[in-house]
Amino acid sequence: MGVDPGVSGGLAVLRGDGTVAHLRAFRPSMTHEDLVDAVRMALAALTAEGSRWVFVEKVGYMSSDGGKGANTFGRVDGLIRGALLMSGHAPIDIYPMVWQAKMECLTGGNKNVSKRRAQELFPGEKITHATADALLIAEHGRRRLAL
Repeated sequence: MGVDPGVSGGLAVLRGDGTVAHLRAFRPSMTHEDLVDAVRMALAALTAEGSRWVFVEKVGYMSSDGGKGANTFGRVDGLIRGALLMSGHAPIDIYPMVWQAKMECLTGGNKNVSKRRAQELFPGEKITHATADALLIAEHGRRRLAL
């Protein structure tokens, strides 16, 4: 499972063969309950695939987001991590530069780069900016575990 935390992120669960088992975008309008439900549904898909591995992008707030943005990011990221931990799934932190380098899509902040790469790797999926990074994080984790 790959998680791009934040209100404009998402989560993805891949099968062992790399196909998508579950994909969900987060929306700014989601309540805390909605976010926990999204994590719960993804974990159900992960369990159905016989896996327990959850890779979460290790990022902080952007100073350009201001205080309110930092607070919102921190609450969403903390809520996602808390839901994972409460379900017995310890998140594995993965830095953006690490997964982007391995997935050959160093973005430099341009989300179109990761979206384009996700479309190449998952041509049958409807890729959005919200789900692209989650898919690539999940694929990075899947490849890492296959070594």
